[in-house]
Amino acid sequence: MDKQTYYVNLNPISMDDVSRVKIPDSNLIQYEIEADPEELKSLDVLLNETQDHDLESRNLLTFRHFDESIEEDDRREFQRGMDHVLEKIYELGTPETKQKMEEARILNDDPKRNMRKPPH
Repeated sequence: MDKQTYYVNLNPISMDDVSRVKIPDSNLIQYEIEADPEELKSLDVLLNETQDHDLESRNLLTFRHFDESIEEDDRREFQRGMDHVLEKIYELGTPETKQKMEEARILNDDPKRNMRKPPH
């Protein structure tokens, strides 16, 4: 399958935004990737799951925010989702994207997660 170039927006408010066009806005965090339709769908699922969980944890109609253990669990769960998103972006990223991620040390290198460390 042919790969196309996409730009992934990780703005917390609209994290699920994947575009074929780079948005000229220096306030956005965008990563350039190359993906075929199947890879794009896989990334979309990760983005949507992470975004959905984040919105769930912000539900203001409950008193969950008073229980610190639940709040901490929500943060860890959201971080796990973000780690998976970033791993996928790295996997699909252009060489420039991979280099930027490595320089910014964005990837979680916790050995317990069995995540492949980027080559140095």
